[in-house]
Amino acid sequence: MIHCSCKQRTGDNHLHVDSVSGSNRKSTHDHSEENGIVTDTIKRNPFHSVFKTGGVITAGNENIVIVTAKSAGIIRFIKPAVYPGTNVKKGQLMFIISGGNLTEDNPVLKVEQLRADLARAKENYERAQKLLPDRIITRDNFLAAKNEYEKLQLEYENISLTFSDNEVLTVAPADGFVREIFVSEGQKVSSGETVASIQNPVSLVLKVLVPPDKLHLVSAVRSAWFRVPGSEILYKTGELNGRIISFGKSTGVNSLQIPLLFAINYIPEVPEGSFAEVFLLGEETDGAITVPDRSIMEEYGHHYVFIRDEDGDYLKRYITTGPGDGERTLVTGGLEEGEVFVSDGAYQVKLRQMQGSVPAHVHNH
Repeated sequence: MIHCSCKQRTGDNHLHVDSVSGSNRKSTHDHSEENGIVTDTIKRNPFHSVFKTGGVITAGNENIVIVTAKSAGIIRFIKPAVYPGTNVKKGQLMFIISGGNLTEDNPVLKVEQLRADLARAKENYERAQKLLPDRIITRDNFLAAKNEYEKLQLEYENISLTFSDNEVLTVAPADGFVREIFVSEGQKVSSGETVASIQNPVSLVLKVLVPPDKLHLVSAVRSAWFRVPGSEILYKTGELNGRIISFGKSTGVNSLQIPLLFAINYIPEVPEGSFAEVFLLGEETDGAITVPDRSIMEEYGHHYVFIRDEDGDYLKRYITTGPGDGERTLVTGGLEEGEVFVSDGAYQVKLRQMQGSVPAHVHNH
């Protein structure tokens, strides 16, 4: 038989549980562990205000580098081809642009024409150097010839850095991994066209979506804790060098929520675009009682924890709960300081009581 202690307490009193050493099963000890069941003693401690919402993990704009075509032409992937997620190093070859059968925007023809224009400009400049001392040409004509030659020389040197064997080489401008590919094999591209993007894995942005009815609480937010689907890890912005970088002043096109942005360290196991369960933490308040989330059981919409009495029996105690931060939940009624409760292994207690292997006595409060 499962026994219930139905003591309730209302109001704004808060409770917290501290874990300290001890092995006696009596409530005078703060902590004990037996057969996988861990107990703690309730004490009041500070707890931050908190509200729960959602968010998404995005890349910081400063960490996204665009790869552009250095010339018009037909683009081809190097072998092996790069794909989204492929790690690349700065200067690594990614694409090759060739002229193919193009009569216009052919990089080979462009280089040949540039080479011819440069040779002609060089001759004009050298001739101007000889004519200027005798004032056969004006200084303005000399400077025009000089500027034309230097401009074409710089252009030719720049294109020569990426031109090899009649092909234009497109290389990674930074270390990182390929974020997106915007072209297909054999596609015609224009000079300056975006062909790919690279993400430098230095930092991420946690984009928290704040509902309109919570906007008045944002000014008190100090940090955020969050989880992503498929992981039990609770990430904390304070442990990721997190900081608030922006708070939106308007809603998005398809959303009524306001974005609150945190810059955080890069997390390899959290892909960009991941949705997140977010707990926004505000200022601390004193004298709060909280219990670990894993200690709270639910029955027909009501929450309870297991209290251990002086006889070593485990009693079901219904509690009134407030907000939680992803680790602990605020208790606003049902618990008192000094009581010993099951902080870990509550489900085991429930199963053992159902099987009749855990002592239990009727207690009325």
